Amino acid sequence: MLIELRKVARTYGDHTVFGGVELDITPGARLALIGANGSGKSTLLRVMAGLDAPDEGTALTVGRVALLAQQEGAGTGTLLEAVTPPELHHAQRAFEVASAALGEGTDAALLAFADAEETYRLVGGYDFAGRAAAVLAGLGLDAGADAARLSGGQTRRTLLARLLLSPADVYLLDEPTNHLDLDGARWLETWIASSGAAFVLASHDRAFLDAVATQTAELERGRLTMYPGGYSEAMELKAVLREAQERDYDAYKRRRAALDEERARRASKARSAGQYNPKRASDGDKLLAKGKAQNAQGVNASAARRLERQIERLDDHAADKPFDDRRMLRLDLPPTPPGPAEVLTVRDLRVCRNGQPVLEGINLHVRRGEKVALTGPNGGGKSTLLGALLGTLPHAGEVRWGAGLTRYAAGQHGEELRGLDTVGDALLDANPQLTPHQLHEVAAQLWLPGPAAALGSLSGGQRTRLSLARLSVTRAQLLVLDEPTNHLNIHMIEALEAVLVAFPGTVLFASHDRTLVQRVATRVWRVGGGGVVEVGG
Repeated sequence: MLIELRKVARTYGDHTVFGGVELDITPGARLALIGANGSGKSTLLRVMAGLDAPDEGTALTVGRVALLAQQEGAGTGTLLEAVTPPELHHAQRAFEVASAALGEGTDAALLAFADAEETYRLVGGYDFAGRAAAVLAGLGLDAGADAARLSGGQTRRTLLARLLLSPADVYLLDEPTNHLDLDGARWLETWIASSGAAFVLASHDRAFLDAVATQTAELERGRLTMYPGGYSEAMELKAVLREAQERDYDAYKRRRAALDEERARRASKARSAGQYNPKRASDGDKLLAKGKAQNAQGVNASAARRLERQIERLDDHAADKPFDDRRMLRLDLPPTPPGPAEVLTVRDLRVCRNGQPVLEGINLHVRRGEKVALTGPNGGGKSTLLGALLGTLPHAGEVRWGAGLTRYAAGQHGEELRGLDTVGDALLDANPQLTPHQLHEVAAQLWLPGPAAALGSLSGGQRTRLSLARLSVTRAQLLVLDEPTNHLNIHMIEALEAVLVAFPGTVLFASHDRTLVQRVATRVWRVGGGGVVEVGG
């Protein structure tokens, strides 16, 4: 056993993040860790890594554990230097010093050299440069680049490379595919498959989890539930179990209602029998009538108490009420106008950056109802293309939108919310026709604060639900979305996916999410190398 958690709990103040966690990580394990944002995945990884102590229970770790944290710097020097493990740095310096001292020709110098050379060999010094070059290339990084001049995405990939090059028995990876393009994600899948180490993978990338995970653990409402298989297999089993839970809960409610009705009837008869009126009986029958009334009162009161005990026992063993997970918005809104048949025509589009062409000779055509996914490597020009099409970036050539077309655009970092103050402003910006009643209805359905709530007061999860609400209520005929799954957990991604699949208009979206592309897109454009190539749908 490499990691063993027993009844582990973590609390912050009076809030329990999770409790009663039971988990074993064995050699070679491939565990997917899923859950909503804020459910405690990163906190649980820190407990598993030994960085945080549990507030309750025990956490035992055996062997070397490496954690890919969410926030950390890449360091200085070249990327090759930045990803070199500290123990290899130390071994290399000791080896260099011992090599220089060989000129002394003493037995002590020879012995020191032998020890230093053996340590250097054991930490992988001789083949490290080759392994590092392969990992950096697989993650789309240049070994000679300056670590101090990296973008946020490059920094994240450098940290992942450093971790993968650090010897460990268990790798704890927190969102490892963030900032990875399709090629990088597939390379990482292959690397994990060929490794002999154990992995715990907290990720929202469904295709990645299906490719590598053999077990799935879900943190939901403070509890950890284990399922066999990758993400899709686990969620299929969860759906089956939920259906069974719903049937059991419905049966419990029917049984309880019947018992409660009979208990109330018996209690009523007992009360009626207890209200014996001697004037209603003849003189000769008063004693007999009183006895019958007392007997009826006792029998019915006893039956009512027996039924109460049955209800208590039934409640003690009742099936839990299925969790009402509100992620979909249902409003009675008018249908979206169909809009023009010819949505977009692009001819000889050219976009330059610092005088150099980023995209050149681009010709595109989109018709009503098509859902087009933009894929390609990081830095290939997906966001640049969307910016040129929307007119936010200077460009040459022709970009012609259909006459009268209405558009809704959303950027990677919520740029579309700038200048808006409240939840109501954000919803009305997406659909000015919403009534005050509908604004409150949206807030109630998605657990958002009221329309008057300031956007700055929203939590990350609330902002995510607000973005989904805006997509759900818009009456635009075209959606233009740049990496819409950024900062979303798996369940919110699936809710977004359902919205896009059901959307009757046209969608143009850039995404690295392979499952989203597969399920939503009718056409796929690969952007890179200065051009756009259609690769199928």
